[in-house]
Amino acid sequence: MEAYILDWLNTMIRFAHFITGIAWIGASFYFNWLENNLNRQAGQKEGIAGHLWAVHGGGFYYLEKYKSYPNELPKELHWFKWEAYFTLITGFALLVVIYYYNANSYLLLPNSSISAITGIALSFFGLVLGWLIYDSLTKTALVNKQNIIALIMLGVVALFALFYQQFFTPRAVFIQIGAMIGTIMVLNVFFVIIPSQKQLVKACVDKADIGNDLVFKGYIRSRNNNYFTLPVLFIMLSGHFPMFYSNVNPALMLVLIFITTVLIRHYFNLKGEGKKGTSLVLALVVILTASVFYALMPQKRVLSENAKVVEYEKIATIIEKRCATCHSSNPRDESFSVAPSGFILDTKEQIINAKDAIYSRTIASASMPLANKTNMTDEERTNLANWLISLSKEK
Repeated sequence: MEAYILDWLNTMIRFAHFITGIAWIGASFYFNWLENNLNRQAGQKEGIAGHLWAVHGGGFYYLEKYKSYPNELPKELHWFKWEAYFTLITGFALLVVIYYYNANSYLLLPNSSISAITGIALSFFGLVLGWLIYDSLTKTALVNKQNIIALIMLGVVALFALFYQQFFTPRAVFIQIGAMIGTIMVLNVFFVIIPSQKQLVKACVDKADIGNDLVFKGYIRSRNNNYFTLPVLFIMLSGHFPMFYSNVNPALMLVLIFITTVLIRHYFNLKGEGKKGTSLVLALVVILTASVFYALMPQKRVLSENAKVVEYEKIATIIEKRCATCHSSNPRDESFSVAPSGFILDTKEQIINAKDAIYSRTIASASMPLANKTNMTDEERTNLANWLISLSKEK
């Protein structure tokens, strides 16, 4: 019953996180696109910095951006903040339900030298420390040198990943770094962007001057969030694909993901602003992506001529002890009420039909069993590999 309730919590919270994340990131993408595409040519109306015409959903839209603020504060003024706040709330709830509640299964490496409570504390501490480091950087003179801040944050990601991979499962390292970046984005909204907008509204009411610092502060944090978006999205998604974190150094892979996705975002920003350099950025993205593709390409094992024939009975025992604890019609692992992804290995026919998936997860990437919770040995993997390869040869 407990696993069933957790499954429902996981589903509902994940669904809410997905919806609020779409709303927030969609708004972020739209406003950055809007900023990049405003018509700022001479001849604007007084007080207007730029305008834009658009057609969508069967109608024409006309938008204007003020240089400072309108003569009178509108009665209805739309704010964009709750999407970000609820993305953080639901994201942290997911972290608790999946990784903190089942810390020994999902968060910590098997036979970890630290306790579950210590692991959870380290994870939460990282969320806070990541924000403090970033926030401190952007309050220095370096805020005017965004390239340097980007390089420093890349180093921060690498150092945190190197630290966490000493204690956390590779997948948990990915989720931790993604959660840290996501937290920075939301706290940018809460502590800087929204307060700056409130000061802007107050200035409109009081008819006061707006300093350049106020406008720049909100702009730069919003721009940073724009660059953080693709890394955090890809990190969260890649956590579901073991090829990105198994049999590779998680810290190195996260650095490559960070660089590649930031370059993708930079390409679209340059293109939107009509600036040069898009071809070079695109070429770098292609080279990095191709390099990662080649590096992660699984090496197909070849059955040795001297390899012993492995009987199915031996394989059935391995599957029963190491895999079917979760992947069964009646999982014995307390973390699951049903087999993950509906992947069941109760019969010989089911095992044979799933031979490619079994090879990919237990041999090529060694991502299963999850965090090797059931302690599958190298000898068992070799026997399983030989049996699976022999199956392919029989065709």
